[in-house]
Amino acid sequence: IRTFTTKSFHMCPIPNPANCSRGQEPTDSPDRLCDESQSLSSNLSRKTHILILATTRSGSSFVGQLFNQHPDVFYLFEPLYHVQFALLPKMTQNSSPADRRVMLGASRDLLRSLYDCDLYFMENYIKPQPINHTTDKLFRRGTSKALCSLPVCNALGPSDLYLEEGDCVKKCGCLNMTLAMESCKDHGHVAIKTVRVPEVNDLRALVEDPRLNMKVIQLVRDPRGILASRS
Repeated sequence: IRTFTTKSFHMCPIPNPANCSRGQEPTDSPDRLCDESQSLSSNLSRKTHILILATTRSGSSFVGQLFNQHPDVFYLFEPLYHVQFALLPKMTQNSSPADRRVMLGASRDLLRSLYDCDLYFMENYIKPQPINHTTDKLFRRGTSKALCSLPVCNALGPSDLYLEEGDCVKKCGCLNMTLAMESCKDHGHVAIKTVRVPEVNDLRALVEDPRLNMKVIQLVRDPRGILASRS
């Protein structure tokens, strides 16, 4: 866990970062002495990238909606559906390791782009492909409050404080991906829910990416409950 360290922690007073703690030699480098506190300050100001990871029927939609209710969270429901829908027909009938690597690589690239609020990248997988960055084919758009409210949806009236999933699509019309990107950038955090990542180890490249501030929430449910929920 990268947030744990064996080094002692020093708080650097501002604007004199050289005095990190008592007893330090004046020849010590301020950059070296205050590296940890500067890193902490940087992390506190960064956008948080949340991934809700689960198998089907494990409560991930419910947990995702908890994040969706927060006004500073930009939430997306199962964007990897589009990767799966676009690539599966091109793969062999018996999924091979090569096919799995292709799917995994595409999924990681899309997640990385979405956490950077680059929604244009998802257009590569939406079928039919969006025209002029507008589409009505985003999978379950209505589950995201950010995509069903101003400024992304400008068709809301004074009484439209909350839109049901189906009403959002009917009232808001086609999704403008450019407006959605701007909304994403205006939010402090991005949360994505998916059941289409088979193993936690597959996310290692994302978790270790220094450009991301990743937080993974993995939901696990008793398989007996999963079976019972399908009956």
